[in-house]
Amino acid sequence: MIFELENENQYKKAYFEALKYRLAYGSLEIEGIEDDLANANQTIKIFNQLSAINHIFNMNDHKLNHYEFTNLVCEIASLVSGGEITDFRTTKAIVNGSKVERSKPSMIRNDLWYLIDDYNYMIDNAKTQDELISTEAIFHIRFLRIHPFEDANGRTARILLAYNMAMHNIAPPIITKKTKEEYCECIEYNDYKRLTNLFKQLSNIELKTMVSLYNELDTKGFIESNKMTSEQEKKYKKIIEFNEN
Repeated sequence: MIFELENENQYKKAYFEALKYRLAYGSLEIEGIEDDLANANQTIKIFNQLSAINHIFNMNDHKLNHYEFTNLVCEIASLVSGGEITDFRTTKAIVNGSKVERSKPSMIRNDLWYLIDDYNYMIDNAKTQDELISTEAIFHIRFLRIHPFEDANGRTARILLAYNMAMHNIAPPIITKKTKEEYCECIEYNDYKRLTNLFKQLSNIELKTMVSLYNELDTKGFIESNKMTSEQEKKYKKIIEFNEN
């Protein structure tokens, strides 16, 4: 549903501006690097997150090959880290509180290539929205278990998640410290089924947010005309009914 109203330019602009800031702050919050928003360091961290989010959402939507994928994740990691991360890690990964063995430095590129191959295959063969979300959960866990960078792995992974979900026309989940414990447990124990359910729950919450914003703008007259097709109109009405129940 995320792009069902794509012709409503005022709505789309307002929604994506709000989404980017919420993704940025939520991702920082989950890693425990939240701070006073008036603080200069926090402003820089949010700016870096927004730069990465803007970069990926301005890409041409197409299936990524091995080289495009590895280049993209390096670009995202570099942007979210403010240029501190420029390449894959060369030392053993140490993740506080985790007993999971991450990829050896010599295997990172190969493991990422296998990951994008499997991801593309699963996406091509997914027949339902649930299967798409399940594919994202599997991809998310595998990426974080590869742990390709010295730092910024989580922030990079959550930006990829938001972009992938949006490209599949699914409302992206906003992960914050409220769901941090469950989120981290899913990754630690490779529980993609539980993570799929978490993503679905958070996506439904985001869908309600999208509809609420659309209705608010429509009530205030910021959306001049309804340009939805009849099929989009039916989907929108179903969501309204869902939110009212």
